[in-house]
Amino acid sequence: MIVNQFAVQIPTLSDVGATIRGYQSLPPKKREAMMSALRSLESWSGRRLKDIPANVPELGAVFEVIQPAALNIAPKTLANVKSLCLKALATSELAPGFVHKVSSRRPKDPAWAAIYNALTTFAQRNGLSRLINWCNRNGEPPEAVGDAIIERVMAEMAASSLRPNQYQVRRTMTRYWNEVVDIFPDLSLQKVTVPPSRLRRTRVPLTALPQSFLDDWNSYAKWAHGEDVFADDARPVALKQSSLDVMLRRIHLAANALVEAGTDRNSICKLSDLVSVDAFRSILRHRYEVTGGKSSYDNLGMAMNLLQIANEWVKVDPETLAELKRLKDKVPKVQFQMSRKNKLLITQFDQSTLKERLLSAPDRIWTDVQASTKKRRLRLAEAQAALAINILMYLPVRLGNLCALAFDEHLIVRESGTSTLTLSAEETKTGAGVDYEIPRMLAARLIEFREVIAHSVMGVRPKYLFCNVDGSLKDLATTRFLIQRYVKQYVGIHMNPHVFRHLAAKFILDNNPGAHVVVQHLLGHKSLATTATFYAGVDTVRAGRHHQALLEQAIASRKFSTGPARLDAQRREGGNHD
Repeated sequence: MIVNQFAVQIPTLSDVGATIRGYQSLPPKKREAMMSALRSLESWSGRRLKDIPANVPELGAVFEVIQPAALNIAPKTLANVKSLCLKALATSELAPGFVHKVSSRRPKDPAWAAIYNALTTFAQRNGLSRLINWCNRNGEPPEAVGDAIIERVMAEMAASSLRPNQYQVRRTMTRYWNEVVDIFPDLSLQKVTVPPSRLRRTRVPLTALPQSFLDDWNSYAKWAHGEDVFADDARPVALKQSSLDVMLRRIHLAANALVEAGTDRNSICKLSDLVSVDAFRSILRHRYEVTGGKSSYDNLGMAMNLLQIANEWVKVDPETLAELKRLKDKVPKVQFQMSRKNKLLITQFDQSTLKERLLSAPDRIWTDVQASTKKRRLRLAEAQAALAINILMYLPVRLGNLCALAFDEHLIVRESGTSTLTLSAEETKTGAGVDYEIPRMLAARLIEFREVIAHSVMGVRPKYLFCNVDGSLKDLATTRFLIQRYVKQYVGIHMNPHVFRHLAAKFILDNNPGAHVVVQHLLGHKSLATTATFYAGVDTVRAGRHHQALLEQAIASRKFSTGPARLDAQRREGGNHD
């Protein structure tokens, strides 16, 4: 192998450690504290110091994925290690231009003091403190603040701070500064550019489409839902509201695709405008291009729903329907099985440490809830997160059902005796009711939540498990985010709540590979074929393990049967037969 002797060697944290060890002028306690921080980073991140470049952005990326609760360390400990790692980086002088600055309080200029004192909320003061302190330190008056100053503040932050999500810091800073401009209209302050939200939706809003289109959809939804079962044209099988909600999202997707393909949105006046042959072809072509020609549940589901509307609502002629079916058949087919992303995710739980963090997460969160001094709504949310994870581990219901759980309706909890979770056939996706027995430990926590925790926050016993402080029901997106946030914090991975259902199947089948019927009943699948389809790939892994065990057993048996002593005995036995 030819080694390029002139290649630039990028310093790493291993080099930082070696440099710190060589600085005999450093007090021993400070030197050991920095070395200990580097060792902690290596242990927590699972990355060797020699693989981590010695610069602030790389260091920030490593720290960003470390979740203190998942590693059972205090947030203050993590903050101290961050500070010591930055200090070690600065002391080593291996990161050009980086100087570790320790913030020091200094009197604010009168102009800045007046602005700071006028801020009425903690959020405003927190969001603007970096900007105000930077300007105060660098002698910049409030009138000088503009996009150029914001750029300099953020550049310094990027080069010297391990603060995650600095894009959001900039959004918050600029939004609050523009509020300051409105508070002081006589100071000739200038507004700055607020970066766009990365969560901003790009679809054409449904409300931006003609009202006649929305009216047509509402009429279809009312008919399809079977509100008048005695109507002459009643749908033979009424659709559930959950099915209609999914269909509306797909119709919205189709309308947006048609607009993005060049159609004037004001010309989309009826559902029929989506199912003409030209419009249907344009929608499918655009979605095909957006997904790069890959199979997509959304694309196939959208095509099927449009075809359904064309047939039963618009009632297109047979020739048009045949052409729509032909076009639909060109949409890449989707294999209805667990996604590759979810397969890779659940295999991570073969690691004993990750599995242990998941299994212990509800207990750790609940302990924090009981000792919590957080504000009312935060303590309520923390308790709900613990209960959500606990329920999904034992009783893996779908997220839509989880969000709507109500005490004394779905949750029957008793201090003694059997507690149950019941969902009626009308509430489930498959149309089959489910009943679960709630473990005693979980029932006790549900009772404590309703009688003590929620009551102390709300002043009343809540009706819903996942409620806001005012008693109203949290929406699905909020509950999903709550679960994901605490799983990330206490387990250390990003995980959609639906994955708990896959994990339940994994735990059962790992223990009993043939127990598909048990999985079917636990998850509420209508058909055993659905269970087998979704977990067939996982069964392949188990079958492979079983085959390997049999093979190793056969090899071990062969080694025993062909050992030296056995061969001598076989030769003697053979000689006796001659």
